[in-house]
Amino acid sequence: MSTPKRRKFESDDDVAPMSAFSLRRQLLAAKGTATTAVPSEPSSSASSPAPKSPISASAALPAGRRSARKQASLNATSPQPSPSPGGREATVIAQESQAKKPGPGTTLTTSDNGLPLAPVQQFSTFRPNKQNARKLAGGILQLRLSTSEVRPFIRDSNLWRLTWMQRFLVLGSFGIRVVSGEVTIAGATLNKTDNIIWAHAAHCHAIPVLRCSEDTKIELYPHPRANELRRLERLSPMFRSLWNEPSKPGTGAKSELASTFQIIGTAADAPKRAVIQDLVSHPAWNKTLAELAAKGGSKAPVIFLCGPKSSGKSTFGRILANRLLTSPSQRAKRPAVAILDLDPGQPEFSPAGTMSLVHVKTPNLGPSFTHAVPETTDASVIRCHATASISPAADPEHYVECAQDLFHHYQQSALRNRPLIINTPGWILGTGLDLLTELISKLAPTDVIYMSEDGPTESVDALRNTTRTNFTTLPSQQTEFTSRTAAHLRSMQTMSYFHSVRASTGQVAWNPAPLTSVPPLQVQYAEESPGFLAILSYESQPPANLLAEAINGSVLALVEIEDGKALRFLPEVDFKAFGDVSVDPETSMDVDDKPAATATGPHVSRSPEGIPFISNPTSQTLDPRYSQTLGLVLLRGIDVAKKSLQLLTPISMHAIEESRKAGRQLVLVHGRFDTPGWAYTEDSYSRTYSETAVDEKETEITEEDTDNDDSEAEPEDLGMAGDVAETPWVEVLRGNEKRPVGSRVWRVRRDLGKGGPGGD
Repeated sequence: MSTPKRRKFESDDDVAPMSAFSLRRQLLAAKGTATTAVPSEPSSSASSPAPKSPISASAALPAGRRSARKQASLNATSPQPSPSPGGREATVIAQESQAKKPGPGTTLTTSDNGLPLAPVQQFSTFRPNKQNARKLAGGILQLRLSTSEVRPFIRDSNLWRLTWMQRFLVLGSFGIRVVSGEVTIAGATLNKTDNIIWAHAAHCHAIPVLRCSEDTKIELYPHPRANELRRLERLSPMFRSLWNEPSKPGTGAKSELASTFQIIGTAADAPKRAVIQDLVSHPAWNKTLAELAAKGGSKAPVIFLCGPKSSGKSTFGRILANRLLTSPSQRAKRPAVAILDLDPGQPEFSPAGTMSLVHVKTPNLGPSFTHAVPETTDASVIRCHATASISPAADPEHYVECAQDLFHHYQQSALRNRPLIINTPGWILGTGLDLLTELISKLAPTDVIYMSEDGPTESVDALRNTTRTNFTTLPSQQTEFTSRTAAHLRSMQTMSYFHSVRASTGQVAWNPAPLTSVPPLQVQYAEESPGFLAILSYESQPPANLLAEAINGSVLALVEIEDGKALRFLPEVDFKAFGDVSVDPETSMDVDDKPAATATGPHVSRSPEGIPFISNPTSQTLDPRYSQTLGLVLLRGIDVAKKSLQLLTPISMHAIEESRKAGRQLVLVHGRFDTPGWAYTEDSYSRTYSETAVDEKETEITEEDTDNDDSEAEPEDLGMAGDVAETPWVEVLRGNEKRPVGSRVWRVRRDLGKGGPGGD
């Protein structure tokens, strides 16, 4: 059983209890000795892990919210920072000593009455002032950085060589342009250029560290889309308290941001109740990253990432992709890296429930919910398949087929000579281990990296024995604290996906209005002029009389049938028997207004409402070799009188038109996508959005991943919403009200009784 997700900060349990009198004597004794320590030598977060101590978490909380006993405990148990070197000529030190040093350092301060307060964590060696920072027109911040920070590099297996660099954190949404010098961020190395690299740094994730070489000059630009993204907080509490959000003194109301970003020097600079963590890259990670980036040869590397859940696979893959994109070998030609994302639970460039092959063109400097629909200038999805579930356990065979098809298209595309990074789910036992070994056997990667040194032994041995080339184990890097669970992040990514709007230039913006105010796409399903072929249900086939209720208000996948062979469970499918497709010509989002042929075929049945569906009692899936997913749609409603489906989708009309011109059919796939509960409450949250209530509400700290991270276990706080009595699919429980036990979703384990009495 997993532990509860939400928990408060706690100090060390080893501190012996003491009376109030003894505590006061201890504090008074420390009054005369409390001094301000010199900040310790900051160890590079890109080179060594930050120490996991209560200081880094508790320092972000206001001192007034901790008891005196907890403050005394923290001060008594906190390690004293060591002074930084006096000269610029660094000496060689032992690796063991370097590993024990604290992160960016801490500063001890005293209160007005002389009592020591909790230490303040240092994040940056750079502090803006009149000499090194200048505000330009348009909110641009120009920075001149000198040498200050000590950054370690491995010289050999036992010793370190130290060089001087400047480092600082930027919270918020911003653009980076290097005027002179060199900047590294999240694995990417940026040199002098006229291009602006855009980044989103929210404190629900580890914040990338900017490191600058000697005499570097950079410009930080306000993000033009930041306000649109932040206004999603009016529609869901999940998007609240993520950025640099100061409060007006005395009012508690959020002010209009003068800038979309903020430089974080210490934990005291962070927003109230925010836990700041800098992005950490273990020394073993850096060594492997350098080896992979330096690889040559005629064959492009295929790097397969696997390991337990929350071990850092996605983080390592993102840093690796950024490093490969900006390596010297890539600068001579157009940068490109291929990403084969095989994790339907937490994909990087597509919504949950899908697998995709992505062409990445620029460094990825943002959480996944900031590029659920990637801009064409940054990345493009080459091919996508829908598993209609957040786990490959729903249909392991279909999962492997989709992975093979995506890899085949990589081999046939223009990217075949570019590096390929394969990310996999954190399922490493039982069927999950079988899937990983099968994928390694069929994809034949050049490098397999297992993101854990703690086993399980049977999993590591099986993967190592299957690998025919390089097999490497790396230490995992787990996030100690986060304000969003995996289920929250999936919902945020899906919500961001459906609020994305792609401009004609290829840029992506967000529509911060509730989806109820967006005109839906009216798709006819009448026999005379159908806009799609049929509904196909994966895994479970609802009865015809319950089909409308099963799909109404749910997320569906829009799948393009490239060949009739995709419907492999139907004998001799001929698309000519189904006719053409069309969309309601009365809508403003019409594809075209040409009359369509009758779409009735021998394998299409109809519900009492007339909705076409393909009967699938054996839970068969479409053949991924002859079909692809164009994107996801949200079925807002069913107009029985007009025989039309009301769909909301960010899929471009150009993609649908191209499919129609090629004479291909469209199928709506219904499966086990996460229920879009966030969509049902948007209108209510929008009407009753209260800045004061939001600012004063405490942000809980949660553990990122547990065994119970299903979306159903992460309800939104409907107490912050208004009257939702008229909203369909929404039930508000007040006070101590609870739902009956039978209202929960029943989840049947496939291996039930496998190892117990009566098991075969």
